[in-house]
Amino acid sequence: EKINKKLTKLYEKEKYDKCLKKAISYNKKYPNSVVPEYFMSRINYKFYTLKDQQSIESFINLRNAIRYSNRLPDSSFIIWKDSLQNSLKNFLYINNDTLNTNGLIKKALNFYTESYSDTLDIYFVYYPKETNEIIINNFDESNEIDSLRYKILSIASQQEGIPYKYAGEKPETGFDCSGFTKYVYSSIGVDLPHNAQKQSDIKVGKINLEDAREGDLIFFGYADDKKHYTQHAGIIFSIDNDKVKVIHCVSNGVSIDGDNSSWSHYWKDRVLFVKSMESIIQNSK
Repeated sequence: EKINKKLTKLYEKEKYDKCLKKAISYNKKYPNSVVPEYFMSRINYKFYTLKDQQSIESFINLRNAIRYSNRLPDSSFIIWKDSLQNSLKNFLYINNDTLNTNGLIKKALNFYTESYSDTLDIYFVYYPKETNEIIINNFDESNEIDSLRYKILSIASQQEGIPYKYAGEKPETGFDCSGFTKYVYSSIGVDLPHNAQKQSDIKVGKINLEDAREGDLIFFGYADDKKHYTQHAGIIFSIDNDKVKVIHCVSNGVSIDGDNSSWSHYWKDRVLFVKSMESIIQNSK
């Protein structure tokens, strides 16, 4: 392709500023071509490598490289995208032990969470985890449904830290998101399908997050005028004065997320709806 040849030639001659300017121009002129945005990503990454990697300027270049790469199709650019994700991880770990970088680290951590729907272990150095205890006062022991809600949370919280495993549905092997919800709900005699979309399609009414209770299933994704597309499933862990915590299995394993976590920085804005535990039990009979 002519665009690729021209941009490659400029890049190989190390005329990075000119190459970036051309790529931006080509991107406007040929919006259906992925080549300009690939070079926009590649050049920003090159600028990142040439700068002091403890500076805000280098982070901005790396962030731009990732943002441009996010528009590229996985089918052709997955290796490039993975290398950028690893570079952001390395940037975070390099700067983690450096003084006077708290503000920069927090920006980079939040960007990592937003970009990859995940949190790294050092996230909790800067955003300490809250204690995640089941709020006993929210349950009436004499109420059968409340007892089942409590059992769900008890079983779910015992899995915290179990690693992510694609298609996993047992603690011994690890879980994926719908395998985790399936496993937990099996403890109260409910057999959920091992698929987040199918779980969200169970024929019971949808409820809003503000009407949710502990133990309810919560679904994430997007919707158009015709249907919803579920990308992730979890369980409401606690609701305390409108503060919501969710227990779910993400790429770093089963975790309980609320304020100052991937919940507030990513998942909260992608909630589709909730389905109540009580309705799901009734539907399964």
